[in-house]
Amino acid sequence: MSSVRINISLPEETFKELSRDIKPRRRSRFIAQAVKNSLNELKKKRLAAEYEEAAKEMKKINQELEGALSDGLG
Repeated sequence: MSSVRINISLPEETFKELSRDIKPRRRSRFIAQAVKNSLNELKKKRLAAEYEEAAKEMKKINQELEGALSDGLG
């Protein structure tokens, strides 16, 4: 897998904690995994919102169809 070098800024306290807990040669991998995890969470939330919206739309359509069927049978 190829890599792209970027320049980021972190709050000083975050950097101190990162430096305390993660060895210098492991920071890039740690940050990359953290970003990947965050992106996966965003995707899950977006997908859940899309499913919720689709469910609302399906419920609305079903209600309209039930009304039309009731009118036609009554």
